[in-house]
Amino acid sequence: MATCSSGCRRLLASLGLAALLLGCGAPARTGAPAAGAPGGGPGGAAPAAASAPSAGDTATAGAAPALMKSRSGYTTIAAAAAPWWVALEAGYFREQGLDVELVHLDAGAPLLAALTNGELDVTFSGAPTLVLGTLQGLDTVIIGSTANVLDGSVFSRPEIRTPEELRGKTIGVTNLKAITDVVARLGAKRVGLEPDVDVFTRKTGGLAESLAALETGAIDAASLNVPAVFEARKRGFPELINVTEMSIPFLSAAVGATRKTLAAKPELAEPYLRALAQATSRLKTDREYGIEIMGKYAASDDRELLGQTIDYYAPIYTVDIYPELSAVQTVLDVEDNPAARTAKPEDFVDQRFAAAVRASGFLDQLPK
Repeated sequence: MATCSSGCRRLLASLGLAALLLGCGAPARTGAPAAGAPGGGPGGAAPAAASAPSAGDTATAGAAPALMKSRSGYTTIAAAAAPWWVALEAGYFREQGLDVELVHLDAGAPLLAALTNGELDVTFSGAPTLVLGTLQGLDTVIIGSTANVLDGSVFSRPEIRTPEELRGKTIGVTNLKAITDVVARLGAKRVGLEPDVDVFTRKTGGLAESLAALETGAIDAASLNVPAVFEARKRGFPELINVTEMSIPFLSAAVGATRKTLAAKPELAEPYLRALAQATSRLKTDREYGIEIMGKYAASDDRELLGQTIDYYAPIYTVDIYPELSAVQTVLDVEDNPAARTAKPEDFVDQRFAAAVRASGFLDQLPK
């Protein structure tokens, strides 16, 4: 994922989108909960193990097991990654016996390299990156998911009032094959328009650029996701195709690893997924805490925007962290690599850890 240029930042700020910048850097975080942060139990109580014991404490206590260290990554400063932030900050990783260091890195090739080189154990990622890694002969595998539907909307110029009026028109997307491009194409198909025949997509370079091009009439419509969706609604652009409401299966927030790591650390995956399930439950049921954590990572104090973002994503987050095969199939359907045409979703997923969490009854104990 490309980093934000200074010009892009200025434009985002002028559009009221400075918070939740996609792809902008963030410091590494360690497993200790933030000072003053709400606690980590399913009901909000502080986790039993808030910090790793010292060597002396371990020798004295004896019964307290050592936390399993894990280096993990996330690829975007956006709401899709929020379950990972909450799992860290609320102490859920530690509650599940993990000492997680969470680092920010770019999606695509840098992420795949970090996984395959053993620099990361587990990572947040859009499924397309992990699927492409497997198609390219790498060892990547999807073990869970915190969101299994595609989200985004297509907005148009004021004079275009129906999806049919998009026929022959151009939709701006941040980049070809980016999620905004997938939203435009799959959304167009759902309303009876064939991409590249009835309607066309054009790269703009970013969400701010798409909004600016829509404002000036350089494009007929724009495929947007959060936070640009809120700005487009505020400006009164017609929301012609709400893809989020279509509930199109798409594994947009995957939990990824390598089969080599899972073989070497078989005890890592289940507690990791349990912690993420706790985090998504917290995001769905504790709006104020979601605003606090998202604001911390986005370096934003815009409570209105943060609250809108939490409200938008709460129905999308899934507490059942099972990676749905139908959501992987949609990823394969839009993948350019020829090998995707004959691949099966099962080739990219290891469901046994999520299945074990399901069978344990753990998910039934979490607030809904």
